[in-house]
Amino acid sequence: MSLHDGNQPLPQGGGTTPNGPVHRTEGERTQAFTPLPSVEPIDGFNATAAPAAPGKRHHVWPWIVLAVAVLLVAAGFGAFAFFQDRALPGTTLWGHDVAGKTQQQIATMIDDQVNTTKVPVAYGDKTAEVSAKDLGVNVDAQAIAHDAVDAKRNDPVWDRYAFWDKKDVAPSIDVAQADPTVLDEHLGTNSVKPVNAELTVNEDSGEVEVTPAANGSGADPTETAEAAVAAIESFGATKPQTVKVELKDIEPQVTDAVATQAKQTVDELVANKVGVSVGDHEIAQFTAPMLIASSRIEPDTEAALDENEARNGVLVFSADKLQQQYDETIKGSLTSTKEDREVIVNGNGTETEVIKEGHDGVKIKDGADASIGVDALPVLTEGKGTVKVAGEVDPMKVKQIKRHVVVDLSDHKVYAYQDDKLIKSFSMSAGQGNDYATGACNPSGDMCTPLGDFEIWLKYPTQDMSGTLTLSDGKKETWDVKGVGFVNYFSKSGCAIHRIATSSPYSDAQIAAMGANTSHGCVGIGWDVAEWFYDFAGMGTSVHVQQ
Repeated sequence: MSLHDGNQPLPQGGGTTPNGPVHRTEGERTQAFTPLPSVEPIDGFNATAAPAAPGKRHHVWPWIVLAVAVLLVAAGFGAFAFFQDRALPGTTLWGHDVAGKTQQQIATMIDDQVNTTKVPVAYGDKTAEVSAKDLGVNVDAQAIAHDAVDAKRNDPVWDRYAFWDKKDVAPSIDVAQADPTVLDEHLGTNSVKPVNAELTVNEDSGEVEVTPAANGSGADPTETAEAAVAAIESFGATKPQTVKVELKDIEPQVTDAVATQAKQTVDELVANKVGVSVGDHEIAQFTAPMLIASSRIEPDTEAALDENEARNGVLVFSADKLQQQYDETIKGSLTSTKEDREVIVNGNGTETEVIKEGHDGVKIKDGADASIGVDALPVLTEGKGTVKVAGEVDPMKVKQIKRHVVVDLSDHKVYAYQDDKLIKSFSMSAGQGNDYATGACNPSGDMCTPLGDFEIWLKYPTQDMSGTLTLSDGKKETWDVKGVGFVNYFSKSGCAIHRIATSSPYSDAQIAAMGANTSHGCVGIGWDVAEWFYDFAGMGTSVHVQQ
């Protein structure tokens, strides 16, 4: 086989060699070479070609997961920000979805229903339309909306934003406050409003009393109010039907029985001395008038309360009113300089009269009593304890003056003691049935001054005395004396120490000279000393009668 001369140029455009065609381009010089001779493989060398190294694999799924996670986190933060001031997913109000709505949006929804819902009413041939607002039914849209937005806020995070985890907010709207006179105005039914029982404080005794309730009569607005509320709570889904108004007795919301429960609560709080203290020292008590002024009677013990209210039984206390009572009644009476208390006690140590009330020296730390009303709510709910405030106390001291009286039937004297010292004595005339020498009562027991220990329980500056006694022998003893002065009853059987019942003045000396017991059991003393004794022996003074 001939080979092309490698020294000869290939034709223009290329040519052919034993190894195949050769191409050239214009101006290119090419030479052909003789092929290399074949050779044997080298021993030990694997002539088989090694396999090519595999290519490096790249994984994308971690990036996809990361991207999804980032999107979920971003969505979570977005949802958190969106629902910060909106009702959470799954929240309903009276069964209606309000998720994603702001408090104002929900309040507007409620107000729209309150303002537009009308209930048709009929009485005889008269008809009219009234709303919950007309009837005086209070619907606090903002408070209800706040509760809806606040729902689920304390749930675990995984439940808080779960739309399938439902939370229905269903506050009750009180229809008991509906005003029957509104139906009067529209239908001419001439209703009389019921009067609730109330608590008052007797000015003389200081005791809490119940002012009785009174039934009303006329058109009962309850059914009409309930129809209006049902329409409001349905957000227009329920259309009120015509309510046929009937006349009936209308019971008050607060009956005498309910008010009596409230009275018992006030009495217990007063007895437990609920008040305000600095450290362990009580500086003031919440009195019955203060407690009544700071509360309202709510018969429904399950009714919703305002934020600054708390209940004890049927009594609901207001923090704002408690604060006002403290500021106006207690705070103004506090002074930094103490004044000691001075009282009179009887032989048993029981306080019978206050000569000087006295008070502690109290300094309240600036601002420490600004939240007395709020702080008092849990104390009043518990029914005992005091509200603690920061400050200083200089406690008052109590000076006791002890007074007691001894009536001696054998020496015919009345002895007046103060702090166990005899300060005055008077001659007296006792019951006709007491032996004049020994003071002993006669066997029949008729018209005797009784022996024993007593306390003065009733006093009159002057009294007409009359009565009839049937004696042991069947005879009757009758008396009728006008204007007996300075009367001090000590026995519940009717015996008293008083000015001797004579038609003209009789002195202490004259009684001593009389030498006889002349009364029906009372102890008669001279006209010249009776007034002094009346002033000395106050209510509760101990009286010991001996032979």
